[in-house]
Amino acid sequence: MVGATGGFEAQFQEFVYYAGPIIQLMYWLVMIVAALWAVVLFKRWVDFQTGAKAEETKSASSAPAAPAASAHEKPVDVDKFVE
Repeated sequence: MVGATGGFEAQFQEFVYYAGPIIQLMYWLVMIVAALWAVVLFKRWVDFQTGAKAEETKSASSAPAAPAASAHEKPVDVDKFVE
């Protein structure tokens, strides 16, 4: 018979008929997620290069300094270690 399909070929065509659009939809969903991830990574890189986050972290670095050395610590003689 001309044009008739065998068992495997018919099953494969049916599989492609149903699975094709599902695979294509999954591909486009993955592409959307990958594009959003690339935008986030690019924004982080630009912020790092331009120092945009520096103003936000300045408040943390302007915190009061650590307390002075306590009285029981001896001062270090620098001349002892410098030749």
